[in-house]
Amino acid sequence: MIKIYFDQKPWLKAIGIVILVLLGVFLISGLGSWAYQQAYAGQVYRGVYIGQIHLGGMDKDQVKNFAESMNNRLVKDGLNFKFVDQDSQVIDFKLSAISSGEGLIDLVKINSDKLAQTALSAGRTGSFFTDLYLPVSYALGARQTIKAEVGVTEQFITNLKTYLTDYTDSPTDAKLVISGLNPFNYKIEPEKSGVIFDYANAKIELVNHLAVFDFSPIQLQKQNFSPTIIQADVSGLASKVPGVVAYGNLSLNYIDAKTKLRRDWTLTPEIYKDWIKIKKDSQGRLVIGLDQTEVNKYLKGLKPLVEQEALDAKFVMKDGKVNKFQASQNGIAIDMEKTFNDLDVAFIERNFAPKEATKSVSVSVTVTEPKIKMGQANDLGISEIIGVGVSTFYDSHNNRISNIANAVSRLNGTLIRPGENFSTNKYAGPYTTESGYLPEEVIVGNKIQKEVGGGMCQIGTTLFRMAMNSGMPIAQRVNHSLVVSYYADPVNGNPGTDATVYEPYVDFKFTNDTGNYLLLQTEINYNKQQLTFTLWGKNDGRSGSYTHPLVSAWYSPGNPIINKTTKLAVGVKTCQSAFTGAKASFTYTRFTSSSQKIDQIFESYYRPLPQICELGVDKDEYCAGEGKSSEDCKGYTASTTVAIET
Repeated sequence: MIKIYFDQKPWLKAIGIVILVLLGVFLISGLGSWAYQQAYAGQVYRGVYIGQIHLGGMDKDQVKNFAESMNNRLVKDGLNFKFVDQDSQVIDFKLSAISSGEGLIDLVKINSDKLAQTALSAGRTGSFFTDLYLPVSYALGARQTIKAEVGVTEQFITNLKTYLTDYTDSPTDAKLVISGLNPFNYKIEPEKSGVIFDYANAKIELVNHLAVFDFSPIQLQKQNFSPTIIQADVSGLASKVPGVVAYGNLSLNYIDAKTKLRRDWTLTPEIYKDWIKIKKDSQGRLVIGLDQTEVNKYLKGLKPLVEQEALDAKFVMKDGKVNKFQASQNGIAIDMEKTFNDLDVAFIERNFAPKEATKSVSVSVTVTEPKIKMGQANDLGISEIIGVGVSTFYDSHNNRISNIANAVSRLNGTLIRPGENFSTNKYAGPYTTESGYLPEEVIVGNKIQKEVGGGMCQIGTTLFRMAMNSGMPIAQRVNHSLVVSYYADPVNGNPGTDATVYEPYVDFKFTNDTGNYLLLQTEINYNKQQLTFTLWGKNDGRSGSYTHPLVSAWYSPGNPIINKTTKLAVGVKTCQSAFTGAKASFTYTRFTSSSQKIDQIFESYYRPLPQICELGVDKDEYCAGEGKSSEDCKGYTASTTVAIET
């Protein structure tokens, strides 16, 4: 019957054949695609590229390791930039991808975890038919190009700006410079146009290059800027300055909220004449006002007389009881912006010949409430030790030891509220000389600068170990970029259990999820050169421990390199140490109050870095070096970095 039916309608038979053929093709293609998917299970599909580099066939760990090798290259070789100076000469230079000083964090980094995820997702996260078709298209030669996620810290951009300071010609407005008031004498410094680098574009270009593993030099662009106040503007208002000054003194006043005592600071014309500035007000009118930079210099001098640090109530454990050793105190800080604006408004009103000018302006302040007040200390529920962390600081220099001791003092007795994310930077910082920290010299670009707060990674590492031994959730932890002997595991000597801090970019944090207050006690033993941090609280049944770190790979630092320079005497050589790289990991195990077991694996990558030396040479040799450019050697663009034969 069916045969007769199809014989009578041949077109229907043809359609049936076509359908069967299509079903066969679809089935064969599907089976082929399935077989291809199985062949690449857990691996990146063939045809997936980053830039010109093929990732096909790599598994997750291989992609991560490959990306980390690119990060190692960044640390070893630095990041290359170039620009054209005012004499049309090409200047090239390089900057380090890691921070100077003790923090040793990656300032520029390729996200290896995210790249592995992106690479393995290619051809696997679309619709059913897309995921069926794409692997086949890859097998037939199609390409999919992915990009890496690249992180660039603001500190790196700051380092770039520091390096380019000598090549930047900032615009300046015309300026009135008063040399005397009676009689009125002045001169006008003319305006100047300027050229500055486009740092926003530099960051975009850097990210775009590294996203496809392109390590070629970044071409820096410049922007032209014109002044907003020209000489004619200043000349037109200069004659009106005596009339403004004729209103006489201004004064600042402050009333202490606690003592109700009032202080006044008289600003005579002789004081504020150096603050006078011709500028535009909020309505765009040219006026005689005040220079914020100069006024702020004066206001900073008032800080010791007005400001006070916010102090939390602090406690110590003594004879099994919590005892107070520091009362809480509100913090008071001068509101520099508002105080200047109020003073500036009072001065500008003199431009319009008021019958009576404002004579006194109040110093505005901001008040910060302490996080822990004395009234909260009645029933803290603190009764026993939760966990302890230890580290040693052998062979530390004096400034480093002083900074560690200062942080220990600032942290000791800190109360951590229920639910709070404890922040090392918040409680030990800010890392400034005003907070008692000492500086050390570090190299930023081509300049030596002082950086305050060396030794804080010792604090972060000790807190990390204490938090793990206490069974606390770790909210933020970053390892150093290089292997540092200070932070080797105290048992097997391997790297892996360190935690760096680098304000404001990197912090160490843990979460108090006990539902009760925790008390941090810190101790420094100078004889043993050891820190011991103890966390007190109420035992809720939790516990924590961690395995000693294992190193799965060591990476040779490679051959030393030498950079020729004219900044050292001829023949003088200075070197920094080489650093062997490593891949380390350990497992942090904690049992919660409900006996739930939680394992967390911490993986740490430490960059290999060769010994880098600077060798003093004469100018002829320096300027003849390949790939090196400098202001002193116009026309030379090749580098003087060569490998030392070993």
